[in-house]
Amino acid sequence: MAIVRTRKVIDDAGAAAVLAAAEQAANAHGHRVVMAVVDPWGELVELRRTAGAQIASSRVAVDKARTAAIFVRPSREMEEQVTAGRIGALALHGASCLTGGIPLTVDGEVVGAIGTSGETPDEDEAISLAGAAASYSYAEVPALTQEGARL
Repeated sequence: MAIVRTRKVIDDAGAAAVLAAAEQAANAHGHRVVMAVVDPWGELVELRRTAGAQIASSRVAVDKARTAAIFVRPSREMEEQVTAGRIGALALHGASCLTGGIPLTVDGEVVGAIGTSGETPDEDEAISLAGAAASYSYAEVPALTQEGARL
């Protein structure tokens, strides 16, 4: 029984690469946004703002990224649940039911997420998708398994 496994986690250089690609997409369309990259646990790794982005977007970008990371799906899916009438999704701890958060994956494992805020939901998501499409690096770190936690 293994008590520790190896987990992939986006590193600082990887976060910078994701944000560079997202920023390039935002600037190409003149979008004023805040972009955030978080680790798999939803903790902030790096935040970047384009010129003229509203202050409120800083917190919202982090929340969208955190949602994508901890719920292991684009935040759009959470917003769609609410729109379809599942109001209870609004009560999920840590969930921001707003479009614009995209998980970052390596070999099917979420290594982090990017969230963008400041423009329309579709524009925010397109910027995050551009960032997620970038080539990014990650680190491999030890992580406790469920069996290890039980011990």
